[in-house]
Amino acid sequence: PDAFTDEAPQHKLFLPEYLIGRHPVTVFQYTAFMNAVGNISWAGSDVRGKGNHPVTQVTWENALAFCRWASQQTGRNVRLPSEAEWEKAARGTDRRIYPWGNQTPDNNLCNFNRSLRGTTPVGRYSPAGDSPYGCADMAGNVWEWVADWYGEDYYHRSPESNPQGPSSGKYRVLRGGAWGNDGYYLRSAYRVRLNPVSLNYFLG
Repeated sequence: PDAFTDEAPQHKLFLPEYLIGRHPVTVFQYTAFMNAVGNISWAGSDVRGKGNHPVTQVTWENALAFCRWASQQTGRNVRLPSEAEWEKAARGTDRRIYPWGNQTPDNNLCNFNRSLRGTTPVGRYSPAGDSPYGCADMAGNVWEWVADWYGEDYYHRSPESNPQGPSSGKYRVLRGGAWGNDGYYLRSAYRVRLNPVSLNYFLG
């Protein structure tokens, strides 16, 4: 009943097997990437001394570049998840509203509503706030970029098997809500769209 029109209709999807990170990319991980590629322009007071916090102030292109670097380091295909992959990892298959179930968000489950005025270390709310697959921080802490272009009516015409989003667009999609949002925006089905060059203390 809380869904926006761009979250509807509910429908069944089939996804091939995939792996997904158990928590958002951290400052430690992103700093290793920046040091490796020789880019010292990225730094900010928001992340100093917060190595185990999710990295913030990253654009969609920054996130993509990190994935390419991680692929080279690991020999695996590291990429941003599709919207469908992100949502399945967040809510499982039982139609739960949030990663932990249908219970209204509170300060024992996630970082939200400016209660701590910033990010928290990844996994701080585990296992209580984890998804059915053991993924942490999929609600609150930082918005997470996914691979897809945003399409307002995409759910009305998306394929039933492994949807990848529109082939082009103006905005990219983020999921999961952030530390500055109230509980409504932490629903696993909620979609937000931003210009892919956007960056701020809420985006990771």
